[in-house]
Amino acid sequence: MKQLCLILLMTLVLSLAGCDSTREIRNRYEEGCALLEEGSFEEARTAFEEVVESGEYLAEAYRGIGLAQLYRTNYAEACIAFERSLLNSDGKDAEFNRDVSLYLAFSRTHHAESEKAMEIYDTLISRDENDTEVLYLRGRARMEAGDEDGAREDFDRAAEGSQDYNLFLNIYQVYEGLGKNADGSAYLEKALEIVNQNDEDHYKKGLVSYYLQNYDEAREELIAAIRQDPEDDRSILLLGRVYLRMDDVADARAMFREHIRDSEIAASAYNGLALCEMAEGSYEKALEYVNAGLEYADEDGARSLKYNEIVIYENLAQWDVARVKAAAYVLLYPTDENGQREYEFLKNR
Repeated sequence: MKQLCLILLMTLVLSLAGCDSTREIRNRYEEGCALLEEGSFEEARTAFEEVVESGEYLAEAYRGIGLAQLYRTNYAEACIAFERSLLNSDGKDAEFNRDVSLYLAFSRTHHAESEKAMEIYDTLISRDENDTEVLYLRGRARMEAGDEDGAREDFDRAAEGSQDYNLFLNIYQVYEGLGKNADGSAYLEKALEIVNQNDEDHYKKGLVSYYLQNYDEAREELIAAIRQDPEDDRSILLLGRVYLRMDDVADARAMFREHIRDSEIAASAYNGLALCEMAEGSYEKALEYVNAGLEYADEDGARSLKYNEIVIYENLAQWDVARVKAAAYVLLYPTDENGQREYEFLKNR
């Protein structure tokens, strides 16, 4: 969700003039955009609904409502809002309709309507068969639906001639998320070729080296990144994971502890601390860190924390609790093969 939602509503700057009431509606819309950016999703939704009631800027306002609902994982309501945005989008440019359609496809996928999401991707690709982003998204949807050949076809079409490091890394992460790391390794190697063209991309080199399990190289690159920018949070957190993979729990713990007070990355830091405790067999303490991290986690962060929570309860031999947690997990993340394996194991305990 995070990746799709980074396209900001503020790209729709309203160049309007006229009577005071029009200005008030425009100001209320812009207030909704500001509330959305700062994370006040319920207040943003209210602002956009007031704009809708005015009968003005319906396409923009419904898109705002959809984003507010999407951020709150209210996928059914998000679908309705994005559909209404498209119904009122006459006169809008193609890019506006494309963006709303992608939001709608994402919402449909998470509302267990994958076939309808696929129809949206197919329609967008029929309009532009070289749309790299849509090809990637359709490939991901195909992979999650079990169509690995179709997914690879889309990924290869998206990757053809591309020098976008993030595209290749995202494709690899789709395979990794389904436990198919080896199948995605070719895309990872391509990502490394791209970042090696720039001597200053230490974080990116470190990240790819981490995925390739070249931990010594990853450590050196991340240390170089932190020397460049001592406040580089992502490099510090990743270095903690590298230390953990190198069985250097003390240094890993130090990296993670440094960031538990930063609300933007606290979930990742707490998850790292939980992994440190798990590595040392301190499962009760690990569970405390998981619970602390869940208070800060978005959907992506919560997934890792919830999976670790299942593993912790297994190691505490609290089988009934672990089984309930695993059942809830596979409902939330039905394509997660690791989660499915844990659930199958626990059903027989």
